[in-house]
Order: sequence, then C-alpha cells, then structure tokens
Amino acid sequence: MKTAVAVSGGIDSLYALITLKEQGHEVFALHARFIDTQNDVVPALQKTCDFLNIPLHVVDLKNDFKNEVIAPFFAFYQNAKTPNPCALCNKNMKFGKLFEKARELGAEKLATGHYVRLANFKNNLTNDYGLCIQCAKDNKKDQSYFLALTKIENLQSALFPLAEKTKEQIRQELMDKNIPVPCPKESQEICFVPNDDYRSFLLNNAEQYQFEAEHAGNVYYLDPKTQKTKKIAEHKGLWAYTEGQRKGLGIAWTEPLYVVKRNYEDNSLYVSTKGAINTKYATADRLNFLVLPHLWAGQLYARTRFREKQSPCNIYIINIQEKLEVLIDNPSNSKELEAMHAILENPETRLYVEFTEEKQIYAPGQILAVYDEKGFLLAGGILV
Repeated sequence: MKTAVAVSGGIDSLYALITLKEQGHEVFALHARFIDTQNDVVPALQKTCDFLNIPLHVVDLKNDFKNEVIAPFFAFYQNAKTPNPCALCNKNMKFGKLFEKARELGAEKLATGHYVRLANFKNNLTNDYGLCIQCAKDNKKDQSYFLALTKIENLQSALFPLAEKTKEQIRQELMDKNIPVPCPKESQEICFVPNDDYRSFLLNNAEQYQFEAEHAGNVYYLDPKTQKTKKIAEHKGLWAYTEGQRKGLGIAWTEPLYVVKRNYEDNSLYVSTKGAINTKYATADRLNFLVLPHLWAGQLYARTRFREKQSPCNIYIINIQEKLEVLIDNPSNSKELEAMHAILENPETRLYVEFTEEKQIYAPGQILAVYDEKGFLLAGGILV
C-alpha cells in the first residue's frame, strides 16, 4: 500500500514514518509549508529522509493556511470568541488540502503523528458501523479532541501509528535506533503564534487581517446571588479576555474577579466572583457527527476544553426551526434520529449538553467533543 506520512520534522511524525516503512508500507514523506519560519526544517528533514531512503515531497500550502486557519483565528477573536485553530487545521488542512496532495501523489492513505486510535465502532446496537476515532492509549497525549470537527470519511482513510504508544516509548525507540530527529523540540501550542503570545500576534497583524483591536466597552459586575449588574470599569476590547479568566483584569475588588461572559452584541464584559464561574450546561453548533446519533448508547461524556477529563452528561439534539428536541439517552429515543440526516446537517441544529456535575464555564469558540464509554469520539461542534 502506498502511504503518505505527514512529517513536521518532530519526533512523533518521524516515528510514524519509520514504523510504517518497517511494517512494509510503500511510504513517502509529505511536508507542508503552512507558514514562513526563521529556521527552515526542510534541509534537516531531507537529510533524515535520505538516511532512511524515503522520498520527501514538500508542498506549499501557506495561502490556504492563511485563509482556512489564520483568518478565522482573527475573526473569532473579533467576535468575542476563543478559537481552536488546531481543530480547524486538522479539518481543513491536514485531512483536507494536504490529504488531496497525498492522493495526487498516488497515496491511498495518509498517516500522521496524532495520538489517537482508529478502531471498529461496536456497541449493543451495531457491530459493523466501520472505523471510528477512539482515544489513544496515552491519556496525557490523546489528541482525539482536536479531530472532533474532521469528517469521518477522511479519517477512515488515515493511519495513526502512535495509537498504542506513549511519548516515552517513542523517544526511547528512536534513541535505540540512533535516528536523528530534525526538530527535536516539542511544538508550541499554536504553530503560527510566536511564543504562544496570541495578544501580540493579533495586535502586530491587525491591519493585514482588518482586526479592530481598540473597541472600548463597559465592564459590569454580576452579583451571583441577585443576578443584578452594575458598571464598575471599562475594557478596551473583548478579544483580550476569555471566560474563566482571573489574571490581568486590572480591576480592584474585595474578592478575586473572573470573566463570566462577553456580550458581543453590546460590547460588554461581565465579571463576578468565583462562585459564578461554574455551570452544568453547554451548547454547540456547526456540528460534525463521526457516529450517527441513533447508534449512541450507554453513558455519554463530553469535553469543552483539551486539558480536562471527559465528564458524564445527558445530550439533547435541538433544532428550533424543525421544533425538534431529542434526548440521546437510550436506543428507543435515539431511533427517532435514524432518518433525520437533513436535520443533523442543518446549521440551525445544536447539541445541548447537561453535565451531571458543575464544571468551570467554557469559552465560546472552543470545541465540544462527545464520547461514549469506550472512548469513541461520537461528535464535535463549536461552543456558542
């Protein structure tokens, strides 16, 4: 089987490349230039591929990346939302544009260094649904959350050689084989944001992306007991805050204050004390179903941010236009959705999550990921 391996120059993708070659795949390395960088990794990557006797192809996707990932990054912040560019990159770039390039070069599969499994989805309702995304063995590195927006048909044509490995095992195996890693440092959180300083990045590139940074508005204190509000300060732009934020507010108060809400409609920021930053509810739109809901069974779980455990919950599928509200909690109710593909694809359809216990409020614009008891990724959406 001819397989393209997406390589960044880091340890994970290099391990994927070597593993698949050892397993007998006809592999070639595929490196995407998403951004301009001061230190070009391609020469070192070419040297490693020559050492391994593996062809390397380099494709320029900078313009696509700018339009599909960076521009939305600015748009989200402009609209008082906190984006997740990695999820958009996986959907639009790695398993989108890059996958298209891999196929043009004759590849049947695209392998990546993601820490996820691709396994046959089974439960008491089905034994032959097909391959789906499942959490990786290494819980600390599991990256299924970032694939929640990616179409399942593209993921089913992928390979994930790191599924059963831990980071420590991978590092040790490469050391044992004495194979040089072109870019041994861990990648930063957002690849196009220098030093993970998103505020400076937004300000420094504001003109290019028509980003309005100075947009002053009122700050209101929300009384957690009475729910009454009063103006206590002014902000210079909602983009500079995120829900749950405590540090950097610059407001003197008798207790620590936290951001509880950004209201884009009237450009207002709401803050309150710690008791007001918990919730049991979350809502997401722009949904992506990796497993159709009529096959969801058992206890469901959801995550509203990457670095958190999956939390047990009840989930409703709601479409106001169609006057639809279906609770996904057992097979009899789930069957109502079996013939509702049009509703599932309708942009007005939302997932409404009720957690069994309170958790910290989420940031709109981040990803909602839904799982079952076996760790299968069932659906994803963008939190509103």
